[in-house]
Amino acid sequence: MDALAGFPAYAIAPDWTITGWNAAYAELYPNVATVEPADRNLLWLVFTDPYVRRLLPDWEVTSRRFLAEFRAEAVGDLTGTPVIQRLLAVSRPFRDGWSSHDIEGFASRERVFLHPERGRLRFEHHRLAPAGQTHLHVVIYTPVEDA
Repeated sequence: MDALAGFPAYAIAPDWTITGWNAAYAELYPNVATVEPADRNLLWLVFTDPYVRRLLPDWEVTSRRFLAEFRAEAVGDLTGTPVIQRLLAVSRPFRDGWSSHDIEGFASRERVFLHPERGRLRFEHHRLAPAGQTHLHVVIYTPVEDA
């Protein structure tokens, strides 16, 4: 991922644990390097980290979309998994989204972030599946041309 210098990128496991990231992603989301490994799950961070909530100007839409995408990729009943149980216990927006049972496949799209130091950032959000690591996805944000 370091070869993607300048483009924020991270790797995510099937349960949405963030397993790796590059320096550009750490600049966009500095907490990724300091959060406890058990909490380094994209769903957990989206629904519990105030920094992420401030970073996403459309948090209510984006958080629900992430949850719908997670459901689309999940296999089996996930209610008993630790991250889901923890989120059900601590996040009302998560509980509301979880009970809606929305499902939506991933689609590349434009994403906007409100970075505390760099201001409004616009990226195209893409997800790649490395041929040799089919259990991982690499998420990459490429700058929008006029950004």
